[in-house]
Amino acid sequence: MNKKNILLVSLSHLACDVNGGTLPALLPFLISDYGFSYSAAASLMLAYSSLSSIIQPLFGFLSDRISKPWFIPAGILLAGLGMSSVGFLQSYWAIFAAVALSGTGAALFHPEGARFASKVSGSAQGTGLSIFSVGGNTGYVLGPMLAVALVHAFGLRGTSVLALVAASMASLMFIRIVRMPLENHEPSGGQVRDAASGSSLPDNNWKEFSKLTVSIICRSALMVGFSTFIPLYWIGHFGQSEASGAFALTLYGAFGVFSNILGGVLSDHFGYRRIVRISHAALVPVAIMFPFVENLYAAYALLIPLGFALYAPFSSIVVLGQRYLARNIGFASGITLGLATTMGGIVAPLLGKIADTWGLGAALQTMSVFAILGTIFAFLLASPSRNLTE
Repeated sequence: MNKKNILLVSLSHLACDVNGGTLPALLPFLISDYGFSYSAAASLMLAYSSLSSIIQPLFGFLSDRISKPWFIPAGILLAGLGMSSVGFLQSYWAIFAAVALSGTGAALFHPEGARFASKVSGSAQGTGLSIFSVGGNTGYVLGPMLAVALVHAFGLRGTSVLALVAASMASLMFIRIVRMPLENHEPSGGQVRDAASGSSLPDNNWKEFSKLTVSIICRSALMVGFSTFIPLYWIGHFGQSEASGAFALTLYGAFGVFSNILGGVLSDHFGYRRIVRISHAALVPVAIMFPFVENLYAAYALLIPLGFALYAPFSSIVVLGQRYLARNIGFASGITLGLATTMGGIVAPLLGKIADTWGLGAALQTMSVFAILGTIFAFLLASPSRNLTE
């Protein structure tokens, strides 16, 4: 593993995704300053997240055809410039366009970023991709705090700092890419070159990739569901304060980030498919038990296996996706990092409706169905190749 390169692309991931993290925290300021409605503000979130995730596979497909590493710095720059301009605009549709531009930058970055991380990880792809993903997770965590600090210090125009962060990181990444040997611009194993010649690489296995996608959607539904309902459950079921609910969510996220790294290291030693299966299998009893726990400290304790089960398989999922679609790893990365995650988020309104009608416990109980379904598809996954680590 090239530690310098994997650290650099992880920091690039942070610089890209911190823009998405700032948007939710900027919405209250936009509402108060410009009088936007809640639905209009929510549409800005849609402009960023849905557009970003839906077009990621398209950029991934494009990167498979032309494989341009400069998509990485270009994506960072677009993401930062788009979000930074929000503070200088007053027209709703101008702000909408700026947010959409930021989402487009994120979509441009992720497939090529994942390809780059896979390449420079060498044989330790699980560890490398977990470090890459931690950068993005950290960006989303830091984003809200950064947004509030900037607006309080400089007003909405404080978002200009996001452009400085993006330009600095994009410049460093561009310089690094230019200095790398030409062959290192290709995906791991010389996949672009082999794909062009039609030799060496196995054919794309769409059947197994489809199974993997279903398991990802189920996992994404659980991640969105628990992230939404953990603080609400702490407040509504356990009678705790909003601060306690936020602490529970932070604790869950912290376990998740740690498990992300741990899962990557373990996958390099025990196999990617095995980690995906173990994680999904561990998720089932936790998801079933969670709504029935009456002791607050027991609920806190369950956050540990919950964070592990949901976050540990991240890098394994990305690697498996790239190996099932060995001739189109950019497209595979776009699906595993983008579209499948958005599809999981569509389940959130359904869970909210169940919670409104039958209570928070019923919504959490419903989520166990996704845990079981995801586990079934995880165990149906075949090995990508006899010659590759499972």
